[in-house]
Amino acid sequence: MLPKHPWLQKCIERLEELPQIKATAIVEPGYLEGALADGILTIYTPQNQVQYIVEIKSKLTIETLDVVILYFNHLKQRLGDNQKPLLVTDILSDEVVEELIRIDIEFIDTSGNIYINNSLFYILIKNSSFYQKKTSSPTFNTNTLKVVYAILKKPKILLFSRDEIAEVAGVDINAVEVSLDSLFKLNYLQQQYGGRYKIENYTKLLERWDMGYLENLRSELVIDTFSPIRNIQFSDFLFQSLDIVSGYKILVGGEFGASALFKTAYLQPTSIVLHIPNQLNYRIITTQLRLKPNVQGNITIIKQFSSYNFYENNDMIADPLLIRAELLLYPDERLKETATRIYNEYIFQIGQMAETL
Repeated sequence: MLPKHPWLQKCIERLEELPQIKATAIVEPGYLEGALADGILTIYTPQNQVQYIVEIKSKLTIETLDVVILYFNHLKQRLGDNQKPLLVTDILSDEVVEELIRIDIEFIDTSGNIYINNSLFYILIKNSSFYQKKTSSPTFNTNTLKVVYAILKKPKILLFSRDEIAEVAGVDINAVEVSLDSLFKLNYLQQQYGGRYKIENYTKLLERWDMGYLENLRSELVIDTFSPIRNIQFSDFLFQSLDIVSGYKILVGGEFGASALFKTAYLQPTSIVLHIPNQLNYRIITTQLRLKPNVQGNITIIKQFSSYNFYENNDMIADPLLIRAELLLYPDERLKETATRIYNEYIFQIGQMAETL
């Protein structure tokens, strides 16, 4: 079973904050014949349950809504009589929320806007302040996420010294101890003889990493988005820039990193994430690459949080955990497919190995 997308995880949390509501999700490739979908969400009340076909969409604005409406109308025609589509997305504007309700497209967003309208029950929440602001755990901070990265990258590291975990995670020994204790109390780790730990469920820990990276860790690491000063093709920028990038021990990630990981041009990347060493002044890179800040830019610069953020088989490419986490930030069909492929070809086998430790 594939891990759930962070937005789907968050939407399940939002649902379960409501009285007497429970929800589960199944994410299986090829689960639905004849329709592309991101999973099956089942919502339970004490009296009833209803099942939805989940579609995760990003960057929904009033300008792009027509495309989503056409897609959902087409999807409804392909689904059976007892199957209903559900839109899962990031934070929606009030205008988009009102329009989705008007045209009767059911949805949940990560901020807590919910519209569920079926013959068994009805839920409408348009004010996200309904929810109490809370985190999954007061001790699940960015240091803990860095420790989670180290554990997911090298599950065997739990058999070794705390020093090695600290080095791979890029945190101090005390942060390692606190993080391991938190992960144990949250049931992500099992405690073994001699004070050592074992991963309880690799997929669940990966899901927590995905959510934590997008919600917390990334904002601590990201510097900005940029575009070339000159009006040049992205492929030309890459050709001119990769030698400079490699000279500074910068790791390539995002779409281009995924393409490099698979050693194929099938993805046809249109953006790149540059993971720069923490001690490197990013202005050196933006000057040499001739970049300018641009909120719509396709070049993102992010700080590395340890000297082990690279892929084991190629120290110029970011670790698949980081590449996949970046792809999940903008879940269009192409990037969702690539994130799934990264999981299947690079991460799944690590999880299988973790089960044998």
